Amino acid sequence: MPEAEVESTDVLIVGGGVVGLSAAAFLAWHGVPCQAVERRTDLSIHPRARGFNPRAVELLRQIGLEPAVREVSNGFADHTIRARVESLTGRELFRADLPTATDLDEVSPSPWALCSQDRLEPLLRRHAEDLGADIRFGHEMRSFAQDADGVTVTLQNRKDGTRSRVRARYLVGADGVRSRVRQQLGIELKGTPALLRQLSIVFEADLRGPLGERRFAICQIQNETVEGLLVHDDTLRQGTLYIQYDPAKGQHADDFPLQRCVELVRAAVGVPDLPVRVLDIQSWELSALSAARYGEGRVFLAGDAVHVMPPVGGFGASTGIQDAHNLAWKLAHTLRGQAGPALLDTYEAERAPVADYTVDQCLRRVTTRTGFGRPAAGAGLVDDLTLTLGYRYAAGAVIDPEVADTIVVDPRELRGDPGTRAPHVPLRERGSSTLDLFGRLFTVLAGQDGEHWIDAARGVAAELGVDLEAHRMTDEMLLHGGAAWCRRHGVGTDGVVLVRPDGIVAWRRASAADRAADELRSALRHLLDLRSPAAEAPRRER
Repeated sequence: MPEAEVESTDVLIVGGGVVGLSAAAFLAWHGVPCQAVERRTDLSIHPRARGFNPRAVELLRQIGLEPAVREVSNGFADHTIRARVESLTGRELFRADLPTATDLDEVSPSPWALCSQDRLEPLLRRHAEDLGADIRFGHEMRSFAQDADGVTVTLQNRKDGTRSRVRARYLVGADGVRSRVRQQLGIELKGTPALLRQLSIVFEADLRGPLGERRFAICQIQNETVEGLLVHDDTLRQGTLYIQYDPAKGQHADDFPLQRCVELVRAAVGVPDLPVRVLDIQSWELSALSAARYGEGRVFLAGDAVHVMPPVGGFGASTGIQDAHNLAWKLAHTLRGQAGPALLDTYEAERAPVADYTVDQCLRRVTTRTGFGRPAAGAGLVDDLTLTLGYRYAAGAVIDPEVADTIVVDPRELRGDPGTRAPHVPLRERGSSTLDLFGRLFTVLAGQDGEHWIDAARGVAAELGVDLEAHRMTDEMLLHGGAAWCRRHGVGTDGVVLVRPDGIVAWRRASAADRAADELRSALRHLLDLRSPAAEAPRRER
């Protein structure tokens, strides 16, 4: 039998969960031909991640998905209570509500998306396919081999067993904690494995009476019969109960047959005779792990393949979405020939420290039993908003970051330092933000007296063959005037910031420059590795 023709694409993504589908959507939005393969035959019905933080939603907003995300989250808009209770009908022991959209107005145009992962993934899949991505479920990666020019991947159709090959310029492994891509590269996960064993029980029950007027983002249950976490959807008729068991004490997942799961749900709700229908039961490990490397050569890893976080605060999936976005714009620039290969090295340099820090914060929340409560004194914890929006890249595609190590600061105190997310400043158009000015290209933002920077940007872009956006931040453009934008970005009215496609400040000049074009040219050459041969594949070591 003749060998099947080898397909080709620019980027092959292994994994069709929230991170793999996000990567496909981001790449397709950048115009990069890509294919995503997933061994499961369809999307999961399990809710899994519940809630995506404002930074993740900002990135989905950039590719036009925020309206759809808001729509599927509308029913969860008032699900803001995070509490510890004896049961849904019992005594409330502790309460700490999520920040509302009004609370976030100062720092972000995007809210928390409180929908579950099983509602977000269909949106990502549809959007990625609408943008041109090739998404294939029921196809499993068996192996891959890379060389200086690309990666050859062997796939197997799980329905009929046939095998095929795809030739890609780059491979992205977004295939979860048991990542086959990572395993073939020989990259280890280090940290705290199997800190706890968890069982998730997805169930149907009428929760309207026990809930009353309350709507929980997440509810910690603590009584004599059951301890765990309970979440419910916006129909108030479906929920998930997460409980722990300890193999060291002779406990196993098999100890929880259907009827016992029904009894645990009833105890968590506080209604002994509650009609309950169990839809699904899954056993999994609560771990805190980080990968030693984020890839090798033309193969990259993202999401749970490189960091596994205890499910506290919704950081796991949101961090994975940020991984996918960071990698996508860098691959797009490299594939278009507008950046050299060293730009791809900055993916690990930037994302690994942030993910490591987030894993540690989530672990501290679990081990100090703080959970979603207030940071405990001396526990080394930062608040959720700071962890979400206040991170800073201390190395990578940034110039002169003003810190030696990655740190986080209150996002309300950020002032446009290189390596930080550009501050949100409202535009005059209702609901719009300066964050909406960032997209596929690097963007030059100059104060209202910085016309010379705009002129320099046009000249340098033409000279280097790099596409740039450029805007002068005037009183007419900004809701609170140009002076407010300058204060938030740490520049004068004749200063400038250079912002990356992901909204991170790459470089800043506080005031006018006699040789504006030379300074901007030097910054772009450094950031985009334009001195290196673009065809040379990177070789990364951490």
